[in-house]
Amino acid sequence: MTAAPTPESWELPVSEARDRLAEVIAAAEGGTVVHLTRHGRRVAAVVPEQMAETADDEVRALSKRFADKHRKLLDRLAE
Repeated sequence: MTAAPTPESWELPVSEARDRLAEVIAAAEGGTVVHLTRHGRRVAAVVPEQMAETADDEVRALSKRFADKHRKLLDRLAE
């Protein structure tokens, strides 16, 4: 059975999420993270769009900082 929903997050099996997709999307739109599980293990999450955008921005910023910091090494590896 699924975990009891909380305002911030809840989880349910992927197989159940298929049948409740509209509810899962509505939850994410409302700010709730929905963790999808397979055999009791979390395998994915449906997150609010702003959270996804923030994560994308942070990954891009980290990648740029890494590349800037290690530019000489990356250039040598590319040769």
